[in-house]
Amino acid sequence: MPASPAPPHALAAQFFLLRHGQSEANVQGLIASSPAEAYEGYGLTDLGRAQVRASVRGEVEAGRLTYACHLVSSALLRARQSADEAAAVLGTSIRVDARLDERGFGELELTSDTQYARVWAEDRMNSAHARWGVESVESILRRVTELVRSLAASDPAGRFLLCTHGDVASVLLCTTGGHALTDHRDVGALGNAEVRPFDARNLLAR
Repeated sequence: MPASPAPPHALAAQFFLLRHGQSEANVQGLIASSPAEAYEGYGLTDLGRAQVRASVRGEVEAGRLTYACHLVSSALLRARQSADEAAAVLGTSIRVDARLDERGFGELELTSDTQYARVWAEDRMNSAHARWGVESVESILRRVTELVRSLAASDPAGRFLLCTHGDVASVLLCTTGGHALTDHRDVGALGNAEVRPFDARNLLAR
């Protein structure tokens, strides 16, 4: 039987997000979110790899990440390559979980990344919208909550580094910070290779 999740108030696990480093899609100004395009395409640039190594190394030197942490990655190439760089610093293995994959952008796939602004404007009005076939913010929250719940149950005192993408990270950080989902891009946006902690208790108490 699967382990029961620890009560949120008793949870000692620590969670951190790592957004992937600079990718080829970033450089080309493209939206590349679907597994069909981004599972084996649009990986990291050399700068992106260096960004991740430097960021994770800094977290280790500051004592926030340790060599015993669990490393979980999105299945998309740029995230897996970022996790590879993080693993090289941390000396740990990688678990891949598609629940950390980038938001699906539907009809906007492989169009200009200037289209993000249109999606985020809709998000600010309605966190359930799926205009242009885009995955809703609420859908993202459901899948990442399910993942975090299962990780917390697997090691209630562990330390987890989740390697993911921009909108997935902003939704998690927004929710765990106590903000409305409609505000996710205003309060939770991460830069390339940025690491940030989040309080899973706030998520699991939902």
